[in-house]
Formats: sequence, structure tokens, C-alpha cells
Amino acid sequence: MKPFDLAFIGLGAAAMSLVTRLADSRYSGRVALIEPVPDPGDDRTWCGWPMNDHPFSHRATRRWSQWAVSNARDEVTAGSREMPYEMLRSSDVRSVAMAAIAGRDDWVLLAGRALADARKTEDGWRLTLDDQSEVEALWVLDARPPKLNLSRPWVWQSFVGAEISGPRMGDPDQVRLMDFVDDAQPVASFFYELPIDPRRRLIEFTRFTPTPADPAEMREQVDGLIRRRGWQNARVIRTEQSHLPMAPIPGYDRDQWVRIGTAGGSMRPATGYAFHAIQHWADGAAAALLEGRSPPAPTRPGWLDWLDGVFLESLWAGPATASDQFVQLFRRVPPDALSRFLMARGRPLDTLKVLNSLPVAPMLAAAWRHTRRRS
Repeated sequence: MKPFDLAFIGLGAAAMSLVTRLADSRYSGRVALIEPVPDPGDDRTWCGWPMNDHPFSHRATRRWSQWAVSNARDEVTAGSREMPYEMLRSSDVRSVAMAAIAGRDDWVLLAGRALADARKTEDGWRLTLDDQSEVEALWVLDARPPKLNLSRPWVWQSFVGAEISGPRMGDPDQVRLMDFVDDAQPVASFFYELPIDPRRRLIEFTRFTPTPADPAEMREQVDGLIRRRGWQNARVIRTEQSHLPMAPIPGYDRDQWVRIGTAGGSMRPATGYAFHAIQHWADGAAAALLEGRSPPAPTRPGWLDWLDGVFLESLWAGPATASDQFVQLFRRVPPDALSRFLMARGRPLDTLKVLNSLPVAPMLAAAWRHTRRRS
């Protein structure tokens, strides 16, 4: 059998984003998609400030033009009608991608099967799956999460969330991006709330910690907030949880094997945002493949990784310091400039405004520690 042009390992945000573009553009190559989970369900949401329209824009669950960041001492509200905050359910993104895949008779979805072995061939790769079937492909795009051991300043972003439904659930027009909890846990802990409509909202508890946080303990935090709000009788529609590496994962593009998505370094180390960066990468990757060029690996500017390391290093001073820095960041930087910067699409003036908003002495000390640790 003729080899596939592309084989995707893992049908996550990166694979779904690229194959949707390729299908919509009538890409002539043959594609195999290997997904070990038979039915991923509705297990996550992707949020952020979109810089451009993307193939899933019409399936956004909600967009908000107002947001807030707070701690026990202070609160700041901000917003933008030009650059609203966007939420997408993974199930909605998947339905768009699956419809695109189904429209191609020469594409194959191998659900419920995982990669067992890979061997380089003269032209590409021979992949052996766990059912002993084989797939030959010219290029492999691998989205499997890497195994990482993080060291300071890099941290894990662990979160547990519940989408709940009930009467009178508060203001539906303002996102609570961060409501910090000044507890004893390093490096920072906060609640995150997305009011989907007046009767439904997603509540998450997030920790930035040196090692992955305990999901059971974080679930107790979510349940506690729901009780304090008087919503203990609300119906839980779905739950989600994950551990994300807030670290600069290096790109990998070797011997026709490319790592993509978070595995390839698409996630911004200091923020955890990845979905909209993946859209930017997918635009470029689709253009390259349609022109007959090689699929590129995700890239990030080295200076931004260094700056993210300095910022995360500064947060190790303690939870109270971390929460105050975020509050001041959202207070002092204009919303559109900060949104572009957080999405790794900042202009030079945006970056300057962010740097001017941060406390000089602590940031210089963090820069010295981070640079010394890297040398």
C-alpha cells in the first residue's frame, strides 16, 4: 500500500487544527490519525484572546468583553470589545474536525489504538500499533505529551474544574480570570470562573507548583467555593482536570518526525495558553504542506522564553507577592496590549508596557537569579 503522506499520533488541538485546515483546502495527501482514546468526551476547554478568526470560531461557547483579577486585598477589572476572551469546548472543536475528516475517503482514523513501535525507513516511518497493525507514512506529527522533570523557575500548572448549572449564578458578563488564594502552597493558587450564562458556569481551582498538585485536594477547593456561594444543590454537568508543564519545551523536527502542540512547545511557559498559538502554527503548517513543503515544528522566540523564566522566578517570592504582581499587571497594562502579550503575539510597545508595569527591584533580582541558574 502507498504510504500515507502524514501520520498524526494523538488527535489533540494541534492535530485537529491542522487536519481541519487541510481538509477545507482540499489537500491532496493521504492522512492517518492514530488516537489511543476511543471516545475522549468533553474533557477540557480551551480559552484565550484570539488574534484572528480560526476554523472553530463559529463554535465558540462564549466570548466576554470584561474580566477581573483579584486577591484578598485588591481587585482590578478590565475589558475589550475589540479583543474579547473566548471559550471553546474540546467536544465542539472535535466535532468540526471529525466532520472534516469524514469528508475524506482517503484519510483513516485509527481510534482506540496506540503507537507501540516506530522504525525509520528509507522514505519515512513504519509505525506498529498496539494491535500489531502497521502504518507507513512519509511524515509523523507527534502530539504525545513529553515526560518532564521541571526545575526552578519552571512549574506545573495543575487544575480541577466543574461545570455546574443552577438558578441565579451571578453576573454572566464578567470572567474571573484569577481570584488568588494566599495559602501556604508555592507558587500561586487561584480560582478561575467562566460564567457561560446566568444559570451555568465553569469553576476551576489552579495551582502553580514545583510538582503536580493533588487533584483530590483541588477538587475539595472547588467544592468548598460552590458551598460558600450557596450552590451546593447545583447540577454538575461535567468535570475536567490536567497538569500542564509551564516550561519552554524545545521544538523537535528530525528525520521527518515533528512534535506538535504542547509536546512541540506551543504552550506559553508563563501563561499556560496554547490553543490560539496552535492556530497560528496550524495556519503556517497548512500553507507549507499545500505548497509541497515540509510541515514545520512550532517555534517561540528565545528572548520570550527568557522573559517568562524571569517572571516565573519572581513568583517564587511567595503567594502574596505573586498575586499582587498579577493584579498590578492587569491594572497598569492596557487590555489589548496585555492580551496580545499573553498570547505571545505582542508588539514591541506591548512588551515595553508589560515590563514597565512590573516592580523593578524584584524583577532585576529574578533576572539575575534566572540567568545565573542557566549559566
